[in-house]
Amino acid sequence: MNGFSPPERKNGRGLLARWAEGLVAAVAGFVVRLGEIGLFFLGAVRAAFRPPQHVGEWVRVMNGLGWRCLIPVVCVVGPMGAAVSLQGAKILELFGAQHLLSSMLSIVILREISPVMASMMVASQAGSSIAAELGAMRVKEEIDALEVMAVNPIQRVVVPRLLAGLIITPLLNAFAGVVGLVGGYLVAVPIQGMNVGTFMANLYLFVGPMDVVVGFIKTSIFGLAITTIACYYGFHVKGGAEGVGRAANRTVADSVVVVIILNYVLSSFFYSDM
Repeated sequence: MNGFSPPERKNGRGLLARWAEGLVAAVAGFVVRLGEIGLFFLGAVRAAFRPPQHVGEWVRVMNGLGWRCLIPVVCVVGPMGAAVSLQGAKILELFGAQHLLSSMLSIVILREISPVMASMMVASQAGSSIAAELGAMRVKEEIDALEVMAVNPIQRVVVPRLLAGLIITPLLNAFAGVVGLVGGYLVAVPIQGMNVGTFMANLYLFVGPMDVVVGFIKTSIFGLAITTIACYYGFHVKGGAEGVGRAANRTVADSVVVVIILNYVLSSFFYSDM
């Protein structure tokens, strides 16, 4: 013959096996990182109870994180509340239960959308900023300088940021809840034509003070988890400016996954019997 041989077919099973191996390796790496982050958090907790307490740094960081996340929370949660109201009205109309629109809206916003989306904004805005800031300090050897001066860098730069995340995330959640309900109201009443009295009368029909408390508990845990992840990646940056960028990206990616997992676990714990 002319010596031509058809190209070999790619082994689909081998490709699938490589994908599976890559997935297993990624999951295993993520679990290992979570273990390291947990140990890092325990070290920060121990440092938090030792004097001196850097209150000024804590207030400065909390103020910066709050203002940085405020506008994104409005831009995200407000339209989501409006979308829930729009779609919910169509669904409830099928069952003749349009009067329960505000009840459904309050459940969805206060229990799930507000805590999760406020935490997502903290992860994307504050988390990446913290990782980049600490990463830059590591690259510039400022953290090493603190150690040389016998200053505990965990206590000086990490603990104030953890406390800031612990406090500011629940406050943003409360603000997000109001914004989401306002967004839903603006669709339900002016656009859908729902009676204002009916909307307000049924708004808290299925939610109560306990839902607010649970929201604060959830977002406190979310905020602490996000800032711990951010501080861990920023504190352990390697590779100069490129490493700082990787730390910021990993902070956002890991924080989103952790928040989603924690939200399911905490919602199952608090609402399983309701």
